[in-house]
Order: sequence, then C-alpha cells, then structure tokens
Amino acid sequence: MKRYFFDLVSGERSQYDYRGMVYPDPETALQLAELMALDLGIQPDSAWSGWTVDVYDVHGERCFSVPVKEPDLVAA
Repeated sequence: MKRYFFDLVSGERSQYDYRGMVYPDPETALQLAELMALDLGIQPDSAWSGWTVDVYDVHGERCFSVPVKEPDLVAA
C-alpha cells in the first residue's frame, strides 16, 4: 500500500493535496485520477478546462498527469 497525492494544476494556479490517499497499486491511483478529471470536465462553464490531475508519490515524484478535457470532448 502506498500513499498518492492528487494535485489539481493549471498554468497559473495549483490546488495541492496535502493528505493524499492510500491505494494498493498505481493502477488504482490512476483510475481515481481519471475519474477526477472526468468529473471536473463535466462541471458547468468549463471552469476546469486546461487543468490536469497530477498524481505524486510520497517522494514527490510525479506518477501520472491526467488532463481535464472540455465537456464536448468528454461526451465523445
């Protein structure tokens, strides 16, 4: 079991996950990041368009970066 941190990042701003979550494997952490990006992509007014969900391990190394897609691209 490892702890993963899910930061929301844009060109100008970042929202850091200081608590993280424990998962049994990196694939599960990636699935959560993809779900988070999908959820953010369907928010009204495309507020999260252009952001990414960056997943880091406890050593601060980035494991994954999942882009938040525009709502019309999410439905495709």
